[in-house]
Formats: sequence, structure tokens, C-alpha cells
Amino acid sequence: MIEFNQLEHLVAIAKNKTISKAAEELLISQPGLTRSMQRLEEDLGLSLFNRKKNKIELNDNGLLAVEFAKKLLDGREEMIKELTKHNQNYLSFASCAPAPLWGIEYTFQTNTNSQFESYLIQDEQTLIDGLENGDYSLIVLTGPLDNKNYICQEFLNESLYLSVPPAHPLALFKEISFSDLDGQSVLLLSHIGFWNEVCKQMIPESHLLFQDDPFVFNELIKMSALPNFKSNITIQRDNEEDNRIVIPITDKEAHVNYYAIYPKDKKQFYQPLLKQIKDLDWKKTKDLPKVFNNQ
Repeated sequence: MIEFNQLEHLVAIAKNKTISKAAEELLISQPGLTRSMQRLEEDLGLSLFNRKKNKIELNDNGLLAVEFAKKLLDGREEMIKELTKHNQNYLSFASCAPAPLWGIEYTFQTNTNSQFESYLIQDEQTLIDGLENGDYSLIVLTGPLDNKNYICQEFLNESLYLSVPPAHPLALFKEISFSDLDGQSVLLLSHIGFWNEVCKQMIPESHLLFQDDPFVFNELIKMSALPNFKSNITIQRDNEEDNRIVIPITDKEAHVNYYAIYPKDKKQFYQPLLKQIKDLDWKKTKDLPKVFNNQ
């Protein structure tokens, strides 16, 4: 009987071109990989390789077998994924910004036994399509969704602040608008969802210095006088004292209400959990491992 591990071995050989490299990738011995392929050929009743002295290569049968093996392996992964989705203990969240995911992840990890995945997706139409297609159990938008099939629950507010060192000229401001900042260089994390687009639109003349790595981002804040953004949530969440002044931003674009959208039949499950997020100690969310994916 053909086994999935034999198919994985065959695909690895096709990818790496040699038994030795494939064995190294698979973390098995070369003799063990050779025996696996011999058993596969016996199970199929076909030769899959042209064997020469110190060399082995796939023949026509082998090349065709690799294509079928890839399809079967992909099908196995798709089966596992779909069965997991149908498991009542599996949930999939997607949000247009990271802060709602921090709250959702913490609340659901500490109050349920559910397994879940979280996704950060900037485009709200993609989020809506994913909810309707069943890819996501719950999505978070910056506005309500008018659809009778779903509950639309406002559960969190976030507001932007400008963060500058005390010696910065803008540090004298009690409050500030985006127009006061436009034209200056600003440090910005790459993966902040829709907030990236807000910054691009509201300070189009600024040089936005995007950073993918949060550690590098924080080091640059400590070492430079460049402005950056915080929010009412990240101010609570970050424990480090960075000797900076935070100034509220007055523009309406700097303030958002988040809405959780989920199927009506899940109201009794989601509603009380989401209500807990309003009174969350955000410092606790930083202790949990980051699980959401960026798309």
C-alpha cells in the first residue's frame, strides 16, 4: 500500500535532484530514502528512476508520479484544513488592524478551549468576502456592516497619538493635527493594517520610514528623535519607558470604532467574550505569543 511519506520522499527527490540532498532535507538517511523509493516502485509495479553508477534520475514514469504525488499531498492538506474548520472548537478571526486581534486572542485563549487562527488584512472587502465564504468565523471592521445574516457589535475604540522626545519642536503642542506633522520624517511599523493607509493619506508629504521588525522599530525610537505613532491601546500595552511625550491627534481620521461581525447563531458565544475586551488590561496581551498572520 502506498503511504504518504513515500510520496513526500518522491517529491523531495524531484525538488533536490539527488538522493543525498533530499535525505538531508527530510532528515533521514540515504539508505532509508533509497529503501523507501524501492518499496514505492514495488507497490506501483513500475520503475520510477533511471539508475546509473553514482547517479539516479527520474524517468518518465517518475516525473508523472511526482505530479500525482503533489496533488495527493495538497489534497491531504486541504482535507485537514477543511475538517479543522468544521470542528466546533476551531475559530478563525480576521481584522483590519492589530489591536482588536490582541484583545480577541487574549480573551479567547484565557476563556475558551477553542483552537484559532488570526489574520491581519487591510482590505475590508476581502474581510467581508472571507466571512461570507466561511473562511473566517469573525471579522473586525472600522464601521458597521448592514447585513441581516450577521451581528454587528461595537466593542473597542482606538485613537492615535504622536510620540516625540521632549526636545522635539512638536513636544510643546498639547494636541496636534496631521497637517502639523505633514512633511516630517516619521517612523512607522509596516504591519498595522488600515492605519498605514490613513497615514499615507493624511501626511502625503511626509517621508514614512517603514519598519518590518518591531525590535528594530523600538531600537530606532530609543536612538532617534524621529516622531512615531502610538495609540491609547499601545500606550497601555507597552511597559517600556522611552522618555517620550505623547500628544493626542485631533483629526477624526485618528479615531476609530471597531465592530466585530459574526453570524447571528453565534451571538451567545461571542457577545459576552467581546464585552470583556473593553475593560481589558492590555499589558497582559503582550505576554502571549503573537499568533496572527499578515496578509
